[in-house]
Parts: sequence; C-alpha cells; structure tokens
Amino acid sequence: MIIFLHGLDDYRREQRKRWYVEEFKKKYSGLSVGGFDLLGDGALENLKAFLRSESLFGAKKLAIIENIYEADEKAIIETLQPFVAKKATIVLCSEKKKPVKAFDALLEKPSAVEKFEYFAGAEWNAFVRAQAKKSGVVLDAAAAQFLADVHQGNTWGLVTEIEKLVGLGRAVVARKDLDALGLEVAPNYWALMNSLKSVDSKNRLWALEKMLASGNPPPKIFNILASQWREKTAHMAEYDLKIKSGKLDYEEALVDLVL
Repeated sequence: MIIFLHGLDDYRREQRKRWYVEEFKKKYSGLSVGGFDLLGDGALENLKAFLRSESLFGAKKLAIIENIYEADEKAIIETLQPFVAKKATIVLCSEKKKPVKAFDALLEKPSAVEKFEYFAGAEWNAFVRAQAKKSGVVLDAAAAQFLADVHQGNTWGLVTEIEKLVGLGRAVVARKDLDALGLEVAPNYWALMNSLKSVDSKNRLWALEKMLASGNPPPKIFNILASQWREKTAHMAEYDLKIKSGKLDYEEALVDLVL
C-alpha cells in the first residue's frame, strides 16, 4: 500500500505524515520503520533491501520516502510496484509536487493520494482560529484577521507566531498586541511589481527593497519584470547577457535597473 502526500503547504503535509506514522505505530505492534531520503547515495538500494527483507514474526513495515523524484523514475516504479497491493508493507511519500503520470499504476487502490495546498479565504481564516484555539490562545476578531492577512500562504509562519503569542499571557490577544510584536502585512506582490516600473526612482527602489525583504528570489523578480516591462526589453536583454556571462548577478542587475 502506498500513501502519497503532496502540495505546497509543508506544515499541514508534515503534520499529516506524522499522524500516519503515529497511527501505524499504535495499530501495529512491532512495526518496522525505515526512512529513506532518495537524494542520498545508495538510498534506493537501501530502500529495496528494506522492502524485500523478512520482518520478524511477519510484522508490518513502514517505509517513509523523501525526494522520490530524485530517483530514476523507472527504477523507483519497479521497486514499489510489487508492494502496491501488499497490506503488510506501507510506503509513505511526501512531496511538494503532485504525483507524475508515470506513478498512476502505483497509486491505484488500496493506495491513497492526499493533497495539501494552502488554504485561502474563509477556510484559511477558520484554520487560523482553530490553530490558535489548539494552542490555548484566544484572539479577538481583529487580531485573527490580521494574523490571517500577515501569514497567508505561510502556514509554518502562522504556527510559529501563535507559539509566540502563548508567551504573552493575555486572556484575549488583541490587534494592538500584534502591532507591538512588529507584525505587518506584506505588500501586495503585483502592486509591488507595478511599482518597480514607476517613473519615480524612489518608488522603484522602495518596491525592490520590499520584494527582496519578503524573500522573493531575485531571478524570479527579474524574469517576471523582463516579461512585463516592454519599454525596457532591450535593457533587460543586456542585463540578461551580463548575468549569464557572470559579470552581474540578478540582484545587482535589479538594483542597477531601478536606480
């Protein structure tokens, strides 16, 4: 049996993986557990050996696989295929990317696929409130909405922030308490991208500083800007050539462009 967890929400996906491991340990005494990061040398061979080995007294086995796409596609399919229908062996995979088409045969019943994309809208707001309640933190309406806005698309960040709020010792956490912690809503991505094309150099520099401070990769900013800023097509091509020849890096090119 294969369980494939996938999606961009690392936090919820990781929590689900841990849940499965704990549930299987409770359900099957003597469970044999092996972890395999297929980025490592010899990891695929170690996985094969674990799956094919005989467990003591017929105990169940749980193989936890990371970075499955780093392995040769044909080799990993051939390795896992014999265990799709075997209840005695459970394979648990967790990846950001969804299963590739070639894995279809591996994921037929009784196998299962679960998706963990970032929550949005009412679903995200409900998750924020539920996560706070789980940690014993009571948020007023304004604080809950503010946390939802600040950490949209960053579940790990939300959970970390709520853990900090536990230490405040407030009966009810209000918006002003969050302001005191220095939290602020990240500016809208596309609004900042448009500001990079402003006629005012101060606005351009401000927008670039905000984007870099928010963790946006310089190559991503450069490439999106190059595709949108038609008036600068020739300049962007020149910068691209300098970057590829090693004379500039992406951040240097962006700074030079907006000044």
